[in-house]
Amino acid sequence: MVQLEQEGVARRIIAAIKAQIHSGVYRPGDRLPSSRAFAAEWGASRTTVTAAYNQLDAEGYLIIRQGARATVAPGLERWSGATPVAAASPRNLSTFARRLLALPPPVEQQPAKVADFRYGDLSGADFPVLAWRRASNKAILRRGARLRYGDPQGSLALRSALQTYLWRARGISCAPDQIAIVNGSQQGLDLCARLLLDSGDPFVIENPGYLLARHAFTAAGGVAVPVAVDADGLRTDALPPARLAYVTPSHQFPLGGVLSATRRHSLLAWARHQAPMSSKTITTANTATT
Repeated sequence: MVQLEQEGVARRIIAAIKAQIHSGVYRPGDRLPSSRAFAAEWGASRTTVTAAYNQLDAEGYLIIRQGARATVAPGLERWSGATPVAAASPRNLSTFARRLLALPPPVEQQPAKVADFRYGDLSGADFPVLAWRRASNKAILRRGARLRYGDPQGSLALRSALQTYLWRARGISCAPDQIAIVNGSQQGLDLCARLLLDSGDPFVIENPGYLLARHAFTAAGGVAVPVAVDADGLRTDALPPARLAYVTPSHQFPLGGVLSATRRHSLLAWARHQAPMSSKTITTANTATT
């Protein structure tokens, strides 16, 4: 009886892995979890998982080598006959989620043939791997008496250091409590959008400008009001009433202009004039949002 149960579990594991391969979740060359880890996830014995892996190896789905994790065999392509994973029905999603689905998907990036003008991609060769690893190891070893959630705004020591840097390098006077550490610019934009925009609120966006910023504000329910830019940055003489304005003053994206001092004063005057609409001025590491 026990053997029959184990065989049934092995068959289910085999079917599940095949479905993952056919649907493209696992691609040729991908490594599967170790038999020990897979057994823990399934609540099965390691012997059962090993038997399933061996059967998939015999059928040409996996490649098993001594001392290495099983990998998906080369040449296996996504199977058009696979049953797709059921997606959530749009009617069961929140208004926020439906707005996200309505946004155009990001353009799939292909390797550059001559010159790479894509933004957001960094050269791996330029990353200081050794210095980063030393700093990471030092931070890990400097652990406190207990492990717990930190301040949701981020490390106070880091925010204090950034306060000094912003005052020295950017001329920005602020307190550590006015700084929040985020995982990236997109998370920061999302937080700003949720804090400052209600559904239907107009927001100014540079035209041309940063598309992912526009997506973040649109997903929050904001209504985009594009404003043209020129060699001196945002055309502040054309600013309409709005709740928020997204501006890249130090290096306009993507044209590269620098917002002139006159226009910066004009932009701040516009923000003060929008006080009834509660417009705000927020500065991030590489952009300014008013």
